Amino acid sequence: MLYGLMQSVPLTLNMVRERVGELYPGKTVVTRFSSGFHSCTYGELLERAGRVANLLKDFGLRRGDRVATLAWNSHRHLEVYVAVPCMGAVLHTVNARLAARDVATLLDHAGDTVLFVDHSIWRTLGSDFQLPDCIRHVVVCEDEDPEGAVEAPRASNATLGRYEDLLAGYPSAFAWPSLDEKEAAGLCYTSGTTGDPKGVLYSHRSTTLHTLSCLFADGVSMRERDVCMPAVPMFHANAWGFPYAALMAGASLALPSRQTDPQSLVELIERAKVTIATAVPTVWTNFLEFIRSNQAATGKIQTLRRLPIGGAAVSRSLIDGFSEFGIEVMHCWGMTEISPLGLTNLDRSDVDAETLKATRTAQGLAVPGCSVRVVDGEGRRCPTDGRSSGELQISSPWAASAYFPGIAENVNRAQTSFVYSEGREWLRTGDVATIDSHGYVRIVDRTKDLIKSGGEWISSQELELQLMNHPAVREAAVVARADVKWQERPVACISLRSDNPEERQRFVSTMQTFLSRTFPKWQIPKEVKFWDELPKGKTGKIDKNALRDWVAGTEFDRAEI
Repeated sequence: MLYGLMQSVPLTLNMVRERVGELYPGKTVVTRFSSGFHSCTYGELLERAGRVANLLKDFGLRRGDRVATLAWNSHRHLEVYVAVPCMGAVLHTVNARLAARDVATLLDHAGDTVLFVDHSIWRTLGSDFQLPDCIRHVVVCEDEDPEGAVEAPRASNATLGRYEDLLAGYPSAFAWPSLDEKEAAGLCYTSGTTGDPKGVLYSHRSTTLHTLSCLFADGVSMRERDVCMPAVPMFHANAWGFPYAALMAGASLALPSRQTDPQSLVELIERAKVTIATAVPTVWTNFLEFIRSNQAATGKIQTLRRLPIGGAAVSRSLIDGFSEFGIEVMHCWGMTEISPLGLTNLDRSDVDAETLKATRTAQGLAVPGCSVRVVDGEGRRCPTDGRSSGELQISSPWAASAYFPGIAENVNRAQTSFVYSEGREWLRTGDVATIDSHGYVRIVDRTKDLIKSGGEWISSQELELQLMNHPAVREAAVVARADVKWQERPVACISLRSDNPEERQRFVSTMQTFLSRTFPKWQIPKEVKFWDELPKGKTGKIDKNALRDWVAGTEFDRAEI
């Protein structure tokens, strides 16, 4: 065997830190707090990251120790994003929308020793929140109320201090260590929509490769000239990798803190001259409605050009709606287990325009570095004909090969999410998909969301996408309701753009005809329930579990609709 004679440079996040310091110290981070804007340069950010690292060293933090954050998207959170993994510790971003008891459970399971928490979150955790014994230090970050009183940790011996007060006592120079690329860099937990949350432990190598993948021209295509606004929370799969990608590319950042309402986002886009932004579809649905009804807003978003959107399927109406303003929607797909980017919807030069138009709502092509396949129940590859469906599986240097053990009721059962086949490891995604002859992947549904009616499968996601194309619909979800005759029947849960009762009646009378253009009669829902706004889960996606619970416990009253 002959080995190459190349330098053995470890792929670690220190590559990102060093590149920013050498090439882009003058680029900026603008944070939009409710009280106003804060701006700093990347050079200042790196100096403060050094202070954070010295603080953590003084806390006695060791290589591999976990550091938790409960924080919104801000420059302070970004400083911790840089400092923790680059000093050899593990960054554990905790979902700030979790209930207090769930936060405590995750902190305890991860074995976190330090907690950085935004004051607004610390204040709302409530008196029932008790820190687990593993937390030895709590650092409260000033966000919305910098002068507010900070209460001591509940039932805990942990030290307590304010972020800015603590950092002021430490130098910015830090002896950043040489790290092994296989060392852990980050820890994220799945949202738990398919069971208990499961921990995904990212390595420096996987995170660095994922960061580089976001810079590919045939991908997200983050560039130095961009100003990136990750409106997806930094605790949601590391904001889909966008903060690290922006730093690596040298793109400036605009961070909205917790202000993701349309008016706040418009103001941040105008202030920072944002060119690329990302969030789940519900955020952009509200945003699109706002700019359509507010002519002044359209003049403030002239720099915005691209929206990589993931977290849920993207409808044709959303894609077409933003194109009216010259903004390109890029349909993306991923999951916590793949860091999370796996698919992006891009044009292929060898595919005709009509076919490309039809594939626009597909999740897209595998990102370079990712291999995908669709397999049947026996583990055999399905034909790539765009019709044959099976479970989507993915293999990649930034895909998980096991879960961080312990929190799932049955860890061995959790490991069945990973299989070895065709000479490589594959992650079983739980998504049902098709792949066409050009390689475009279309997610048909989640396995658990499929509806079995009369022995045949109905895709809830395909129904939802078509319902979203109805001009009166703002949000749509389809869930199963138990049926004595057919086993299950689909129920449409709808939020309309207008709350006018006549509009509801009109929608009910036209929905069957509208859907019959695409679906056979037996697949079309006959029951509709209207909501002012569909319930959302902890990551901002429509909460189908809540809808299922509601449907299972409620008899439909036809008189209501």
